[in-house]
Amino acid sequence: MRTPARIVAASIAAALGLGLAAATADATTHTTRATSQGVSAKLIVHDVKNRLGKVGDKHWITLKVHTPAAAHDVLNGHDYGVLPVKWYATIRITGANSCTWQQTSAARAGSGTTTIPMSFTTNRSTTTTIGHYVTSGACKVSAQVVAYRYALNDALDVDADFTVRATGFIQSDVRTTTPHASATAVAKGHAIRLNGTVTYQKATAKVAYKWRAAPRGTKVVVQFKAKGTSSWKDVKAAKVGTNGRWATSVKVKKSGSYRVVSQATSHLQRQASASVAVRAR
Repeated sequence: MRTPARIVAASIAAALGLGLAAATADATTHTTRATSQGVSAKLIVHDVKNRLGKVGDKHWITLKVHTPAAAHDVLNGHDYGVLPVKWYATIRITGANSCTWQQTSAARAGSGTTTIPMSFTTNRSTTTTIGHYVTSGACKVSAQVVAYRYALNDALDVDADFTVRATGFIQSDVRTTTPHASATAVAKGHAIRLNGTVTYQKATAKVAYKWRAAPRGTKVVVQFKAKGTSSWKDVKAAKVGTNGRWATSVKVKKSGSYRVVSQATSHLQRQASASVAVRAR
């Protein structure tokens, strides 16, 4: 009997470090902005691929805050010195079981960027060891920004308190089989039948990273690339039925290749299959 896997959940803080760095977008991103009293905040959340082994993103969450420039506090002809706008942020993460975390940054002066990485190692359970898994789903991120500058010259005062929100997703790995075509050479204008299967790596305490049929209703799109071209075009939408299987018919107008793309959801990654060539006579 195998030992149940342990969820990587509320202890997410142990795997995250709050640092200051520039962010780069290597994954699907979700971005929102908010402004108050001249202070602007931009929140960027990346989708993360949930799979066996290394799970993470060095720039999972990025908060960029821009403040008004530092200014001389002058009153009645006397300069009391230069005052910057200071700010701090409280970042909260809720949603899927593996998305539970909160931390407040230290106050800093002037514009700046805060980056939160995600880093886990997942593994299956054995008869003697406990496995670890990450739950897929939505990670709802909110960043409450408090910015302030209190001066003798009231015109310089800043007293802002606002929140910016964005949602990213932890998405399970997906496989889409190469479409099976009922015929690979047909007369122009005739239809062929295409079918295939979609599976995903399920991550739960009992089924830690084992391939299972995609849920019924999962959306897929059949794409076509004409012979001699490089771009794929959507030609037909379909849905997964029982046992992860999908099937649909398309009319062949010219020679080329067909593939199927499973659409991304809050729990599943977008995944394109290999292609099958069909010749129009």
